Amino acid sequence: MNKMVEQKMNEMTDVFNSLPNCRVETNEEGRTLILSDNPVPWSEALEKRDAQSEYKIGSITPHKSALGLYIDFPHNLLDIDRVEDIVDPEITLTYYEPGTQTSTAKSWWRFRSDDKFDSIHMVLRKTELELYDFTRDDWVGLMEEIAAVHK
Repeated sequence: MNKMVEQKMNEMTDVFNSLPNCRVETNEEGRTLILSDNPVPWSEALEKRDAQSEYKIGSITPHKSALGLYIDFPHNLLDIDRVEDIVDPEITLTYYEPGTQTSTAKSWWRFRSDDKFDSIHMVLRKTELELYDFTRDDWVGLMEEIAAVHK
């Protein structure tokens, strides 16, 4: 992991750790998980890969020169257009429909929706990662709204 990825991961981790009812922990396998203080309503629909799965809101995945975020929330909590305005305000990320192959070279995001829960998945690389501000008020507000449903 390069210095910029580490810096941006710390920035993102600080945001989640500052939210009520939310914390970031690294599990035994070294995965960085975003956890709620309470079980998530859709926990029975998740794969039980680890003991924290019923509290898992999402995960942060550092790569050599990229950073990924996967976060779940209740179905119909957020509208895709509102999410797009916050996740990709500069319109620099490629949007991939759920189920389609993503790029291994470009920054991208997707919004997945099913009857149990919805998800945002994004991977930021190079320039987009360097310029992305995880401390923006609208970004922090969106993550706060997602974490708040787990009170």
